[in-house]
Amino acid sequence: MRNLLLLFFGLLSLAVSAQNNEGTVLYKQTVYMRREMQANAPAGVDPNMARNIPESVTNEFNLNFTANVSLYKEIASNDDAAAGAEGGGMRFMMRRFNPPIYKDLANNRQVEEMDLFGKPFLIDDVIQTRAWKVTGQQKKILDYPCISATFTDSLMGRARVVTAWFAPTIPVALGPQGYGGLPGMILEVSFDGGRSVITASEVKLQKPAEGSIKAPEKGKKVSRAEYNKIRDEKMKEMRESGMMQGRPGGGAPGTQIIIRN
Repeated sequence: MRNLLLLFFGLLSLAVSAQNNEGTVLYKQTVYMRREMQANAPAGVDPNMARNIPESVTNEFNLNFTANVSLYKEIASNDDAAAGAEGGGMRFMMRRFNPPIYKDLANNRQVEEMDLFGKPFLIDDVIQTRAWKVTGQQKKILDYPCISATFTDSLMGRARVVTAWFAPTIPVALGPQGYGGLPGMILEVSFDGGRSVITASEVKLQKPAEGSIKAPEKGKKVSRAEYNKIRDEKMKEMRESGMMQGRPGGGAPGTQIIIRN
């Protein structure tokens, strides 16, 4: 009898795991714009300009997933979070770009649709790996027990601490904004202690709608290294031409301060 019970609970556990490896997670991302501007604004920007922009901006995203594939996509665009501030002949705006991100875990492939100065690109490359360190700290998110993990990367030349909270009871190595690689769905990611936070607001563990997980197809296909080279060359060209904010004696009307996690 004891062996039968063990077999029953083992099969039940497998059934629950199978039910938890596909569904939809709704995320809300809040970016504290003033903090981001103060930390990332190019040299020469008046720090008082931060008072003229919104305290924060929130966007919503869907992550549709199965055991092997996923698509992370913005629900309603809120790209133009404009400060509405003008000074010295320049209008300062903060604009966020939130590209759709497709992952194929079985083939270790990630496709990200990007726009670089009006030209579309498809970054088609292997899934990025990160040196996560599981801390052992725990909390609940939407009643799912979660464990934290951290790593440090670089953003605009400065170190940045990324903290994720993953739920082992949703056994897929996925999460928002392309983050993943942990033994459970990431339900929350925060950057630098909370300057930007992405948190799950709803989890539906049911089969996603037919056709809701497709790889982006618009743009020139490049590897991540190729895209980074093109971007860096374009940024250098704009700096040298005086089109970017922060160049000595310069900056141009309509300068946009771009923030991206």
